[in-house]
Amino acid sequence: MRPEGVPIQALLLRVFLPAVALVAIGLGVLTYSRLYDAILDGFNRKLIAASALTGALIDARDHDRLIAIARTEPKGDEAERSPEYLRAVLPMRRIREKLDITYLYTQVLGGSQDIIYVLDATTGEDHSQIGSEDDLPPETLAGIRRVQAMDGIHLSPIEFQQQWGLLKTAAAPLRDAEGRIVATAGADVNVSLIRTATQNALFASVVIGMVSLLACTLATLLIVRRIAQPLDRLRREALRIAGGDHRPIEPFPAPRDIAALQRTLAEGSAALTGQLAEARAAARAGAAAAGMAAVDAELARSAATPQLLFEGDAGDADAPLRRAAAARLAARAAADPALAARIERDGPPLRLAAGERASAVLDDGRHILIGTGA
Repeated sequence: MRPEGVPIQALLLRVFLPAVALVAIGLGVLTYSRLYDAILDGFNRKLIAASALTGALIDARDHDRLIAIARTEPKGDEAERSPEYLRAVLPMRRIREKLDITYLYTQVLGGSQDIIYVLDATTGEDHSQIGSEDDLPPETLAGIRRVQAMDGIHLSPIEFQQQWGLLKTAAAPLRDAEGRIVATAGADVNVSLIRTATQNALFASVVIGMVSLLACTLATLLIVRRIAQPLDRLRREALRIAGGDHRPIEPFPAPRDIAALQRTLAEGSAALTGQLAEARAAARAGAAAAGMAAVDAELARSAATPQLLFEGDAGDADAPLRRAAAARLAARAAADPALAARIERDGPPLRLAAGERASAVLDDGRHILIGTGA
C-alpha cells in the first residue's frame, strides 16, 4: 500500500514555525535596537542638561577668581575651602547626584596639558583638585575649542580616556563677568552605566522576543489547526470518491475558501454519480438488447427446424419461447434415439399452452409427441 505522505498539518507547521521564529527574533532585535537608541538618547539629554545647567548656574565673578587661582598652581585643599569654590561646587554636587552623572566639572584650556580643572563635583579618589591638568581625546578637545569659539554644546561619542576609561562627554559654554566664553562645564557618564542600561534593555528584548515567540506559536497552532483539519477532511473525501465510494459528502465546518472547495467537490461527486448511473443504465439496456437479439435469432432458427411439427398458437407473448424450447427438444430427440425412446415411453415432457401440440420428426419418419397443452 502506498504511503499517504506527510500530513497537511505537519507541512503547514514546517512553513509557519520558521517564519514565526524569524518574526520573534526580528521583534527582539528591533526592540533592542530601539531601546538602545532610546538609552543613548536619554544619556545624551541628561549630559546636555547637566552641562548646560551647570554653565548657567555658576556665578561668573566667582568662577573668574577660581580660574585665576587654578592657573597659579594653588594648594588644592585651601582653595577648595574658599567661599567662592563652595558656593559653586555644592549645587553641582546636588545636580550630579540627582541626574546620576559620573563626573561634573568645569575646565579651561591651557597649562602644560590640554585643560586645567577648576571645579569638580566628584568626591573621593576620582576628585580632580583645582588647578590639576589633564589630556583629552582629540575629538573631545576639538569639540571644546568649537564651544569656546562658536558657542553651542559639544556631545562626544563614547571615547577612551587614559585616566578615566570609557566616557561619554558633554561640554557647555561658561562665560566670564563680561559675557565672553572662557571655560566649559563638562558632564561625563561612565560607559558602565550605559552597559548596565543596555543589559537591562537586552533582557527586556529577550523577554519580549520569548513572549512574542510564544504568542505567535500559539496563534500559528490555532490557525494551522483551523486550516489543516478541514483540508485533511477534504483530502480524505476526495480519496474516498476517487476509490469508487460516491456517497454524498456530509457538510463539515471549514473556512470560507475550503467550504467553497467542499461544495465544488460535492457537486462534482453528485455529477459523477449521475453519469455513472446513466452509464450503468445504458450498459444494462445494451445487454438486454443483445439478449433480445440472441433470442430473436434463436427463434428464427427454431422456426426453420425440420425436426419439429408444431400445431396451434395461443397468441401470447411467450408463444415464441415455447416454440423455441420445442424446437431444441425435437432436434435432440431426432439425434438421440435413447432420448426419443424415453420420451415415447414416459410421455411428452413439455407443457404448452392450451390448444398447442408439438411433435418430433425422427429420421425414420415416425412422429413422437414431445409437448401438449393442458
